[in-house]
Amino acid sequence: MIKGVLPRELEERFRRRAMEKFGHSRGAISKALEAAIRLWLRYDYELTDEEEFNNRAFEYLIGDLESKYPGMYIVIAEGRIISAHNSLEEALKMGEEKHNHRIVFKVGERPFERVRLGWKASIRPVGHI
Repeated sequence: MIKGVLPRELEERFRRRAMEKFGHSRGAISKALEAAIRLWLRYDYELTDEEEFNNRAFEYLIGDLESKYPGMYIVIAEGRIISAHNSLEEALKMGEEKHNHRIVFKVGERPFERVRLGWKASIRPVGHI
């Protein structure tokens, strides 16, 4: 048994989502918690020094990149900008063999936020009159 305390807002969101996914039956919260822990264990890992170095470089450089390289694909490796390209294909080729870890991204592009509308529709067949 695991016990813990969550911020109220997070707990309410978690309970609501668990009920949506697993129904209002006994054990829905346990099922959701198990799924959440499995996901966390799968994706939470220690970064290598090279990954940390590149991530810090990205955070440090991102502001300047938006003014200098708008819309271009940037490759960061070894803690610095390796190259800038007009296409993703070119950027992905850069440093394929040479670098264990590199960050490739398009300047100015933000990942879209997934939105859940909160309503469901069901379609039932309708007979003929």
